[in-house]
Amino acid sequence: MEKRVRTRIAPSPTGDPHVGTAYIALYNLAFAWKNGGDFILRIEDTDQNRYVEGSEKMIFDALKWLGLDYAEGPDVGGPCGPYRQSERIQIYAEYAKKLVELGGAYYCFCTPDRLERLRERQKAMGKAPGYDGCCRSLTPEQVKAKLDAGEPYVIRLKMPYEGQTIIHDRLRGDIVFENDKIDDQVLLKADGYPTYHLANVVDDHLMGITHVIRAEEWIASTPKHIQLYKAYGWDMPEFIHMPLLRNSDKSKISKRKNPVSLVWYREEGYLKEGIVNFLGLMGYSFGENKEIFFLEDFKENFNIDNVSLGGPVFDLVKLGWVNNQHMRMKDLDELTRLTVPFFREVGYVGENVGETEFATLRKVVAILREGAPTLKALVQNARQFFDDEISLQEASEDMNSKQKKSVEKLRNSILDEIGKASIALFLEKLKNWPRDGFTVEEARDILHATWEEVNTDSAGKVFMPLRAAITGQSIGTDLYNILYVIGRDRAVARMERMIRNYHIL
Repeated sequence: MEKRVRTRIAPSPTGDPHVGTAYIALYNLAFAWKNGGDFILRIEDTDQNRYVEGSEKMIFDALKWLGLDYAEGPDVGGPCGPYRQSERIQIYAEYAKKLVELGGAYYCFCTPDRLERLRERQKAMGKAPGYDGCCRSLTPEQVKAKLDAGEPYVIRLKMPYEGQTIIHDRLRGDIVFENDKIDDQVLLKADGYPTYHLANVVDDHLMGITHVIRAEEWIASTPKHIQLYKAYGWDMPEFIHMPLLRNSDKSKISKRKNPVSLVWYREEGYLKEGIVNFLGLMGYSFGENKEIFFLEDFKENFNIDNVSLGGPVFDLVKLGWVNNQHMRMKDLDELTRLTVPFFREVGYVGENVGETEFATLRKVVAILREGAPTLKALVQNARQFFDDEISLQEASEDMNSKQKKSVEKLRNSILDEIGKASIALFLEKLKNWPRDGFTVEEARDILHATWEEVNTDSAGKVFMPLRAAITGQSIGTDLYNILYVIGRDRAVARMERMIRNYHIL
């Protein structure tokens, strides 16, 4: 009878949840779903020196935010628990000693001083560092005597000295390792805690994992895992090593060159749909040049054999484009609700947002979402709608000559005769407008009527000074959209303040 497919991710709670965790989780989830199986979460927290308080919950929250739901895990339970390795210490100790009995491991009593001297000697001789097998030759009587004497020990894997270990990788074919080049790895440390290798294999076996889908950086460890499976006499899972996420220079993605925290991406205003879509593009192609999709689409389409082994580049510009596509597709009310915390952060709204205020935000979001890569960027582009204490843009040291010229042109536009005439005429039209609000079409009509009455061939000579008088900026959102949002009264107040401050009329 064929086994039920079971996949897993096993992150360590050593800091913010990593984008790489979400990347591998997505592929594990899709593979399990496509094959009618289960995707589970295990927390590998045996490295107490690197443990970060609160990190585990952030992992739970990040995966749930992205919709990468697991069937079993520390916070949801399941039949193969506990799902935290720190709660399974006794299990590892028992299996380590069982491996000794099976002849696949041995007790090692070498002191830290001896091991350090060994490393120094190997270094001086130009050899690769590694354990020399000193305690492999101890007789059972010698081992018993040392144990009875209470000597500290570790348990090491007994790697074969001859032959080869072959990884049958689904994506990469056979990968061959010479056994004499592989160290006798410590499996159980002197403090009773397991190393990654022992805990990983024991847990995968006991939790019924059928397919190990993980990053390619674990290829070098896999021969040790294979030898463990063989020594225990267990069926091996299928190994599938995914390509690593890369920086633009093809180096492994790292926080030194790219943000890697899922918390950071959420706080920057990336949508969960955008993140999942982008990660789905990392090493995988839908075909037919399809780049925009949802999680359900990815799961339906998924075929692990279509993964490309070329190092996928984690390009923030591409991520911004993908995220923007999802911002455009999302229901406007929902998208507006998602922007509220970002508007609140910059002080554009208070703690409680009423219907009228929400309606204003909705207008702004509808206008700005077309060109914003994130929710945060959308809000940063919204200043012209909310800040009534405007002043003319000034040249700064970080501007190039073209930008400085644009600022100078802006200032001159409100002081020449056409500029002054445009401002005076438009202000009169606003004051005569019968109500506070405009439709977009009405705002556009008033602007064009002003241009026609000023009677100049250049629309820019009319619209630039009007933009300057209403926003203080030379570029930005279409002026009729700004008028549509801020209304007559705020537009009049802005223009009158600018006229007084810069002695325009």
